[in-house]
Amino acid sequence: MSKLRKTLLLLLAVLALLVIGAYVFLQLQLDKVGRLTAGETQFGAEDFEADGDHEDTLDAVEWSKLNGITAKEGVTNILLVGQDTREEGERARSDSMILLSIDSNRQQLSMVSLMRDLYVQIPGYQPNKINAAYRFGGFELLDSTIETNFGISVDYNVAVDFNGFKDIIDAMGGIDLRLSQAEVDYLSGATEDGRKHSGTDPISGLRAGMNHLDGDAALAYARTRYVATENARDDFGRTERQRIVIQTVFQALKQQPWTELLSLYDAVADDISTDMTNDEMLSMALTVYSMGADSIQEYRIPEDGGYTNEWVRKMAVLVPTSWDLLRANLQDFLYGEA
Repeated sequence: MSKLRKTLLLLLAVLALLVIGAYVFLQLQLDKVGRLTAGETQFGAEDFEADGDHEDTLDAVEWSKLNGITAKEGVTNILLVGQDTREEGERARSDSMILLSIDSNRQQLSMVSLMRDLYVQIPGYQPNKINAAYRFGGFELLDSTIETNFGISVDYNVAVDFNGFKDIIDAMGGIDLRLSQAEVDYLSGATEDGRKHSGTDPISGLRAGMNHLDGDAALAYARTRYVATENARDDFGRTERQRIVIQTVFQALKQQPWTELLSLYDAVADDISTDMTNDEMLSMALTVYSMGADSIQEYRIPEDGGYTNEWVRKMAVLVPTSWDLLRANLQDFLYGEA
């Protein structure tokens, strides 16, 4: 065997060992993420979250017929679920539901906020707010509820509780967000009506304009609903703030080298749970990274002008004026076609 051939074989052997080593390392890193396993969910008892003592204004809902589940090759929908778990092992209502859509055909990232007060059909239960589906039956029932009502597929799920959200922001070193004076007053506990944010203590050092927020402050901002944004108020404003935080995190991560991203992942992996396999997570990460998208398109369900405010079983709910139109608009946003 010639000396050159021996050298080439040695180089190939070393390269193979490096590839195998890198793959094993990635698998070990990805194993740190918690797993949501289908079939293990214990379905809970039905309940209705009362918002007040109002008479019902809702007589009946025209759900309309669902004509199958829409999916498209090259489009992957990942449901991001945030929950406020106050007790170990407790499955709370889903406080935040955002559908992240990865469209490799159009090289586009999109996110859709699902309002938690949306009145929907929950398979096996009576109609209720959509955030009840997660409490009753975890991600399996929530996925089924989304597919039943919106006619779109949910491919994967990612869950994080509020402590995990704070850890992620802190691991990044905080994020920069622009605050209005009203938001500053609310977060710092200086409102005239005495309303306070969902955290335990007022946040000091804030000012109108750009602020650098740590995990606690960013979470309090993302959960704020008693202060209107420029575009929305109440829970609509809250979902807008959540999308602002995700956009900000996305823009910050885009600037980081792979080494920093791996370090960040290592710090927050145990705060995240998903039903994706290691290979699926790696594939999604590479797809998003290679797309080079500048931003994430935003949408909200229900959209402005497409719902009415109603009361049923003492719940304040949002009822779409046309389920057919809602589904067509959502499918057009996600897939580029009605």
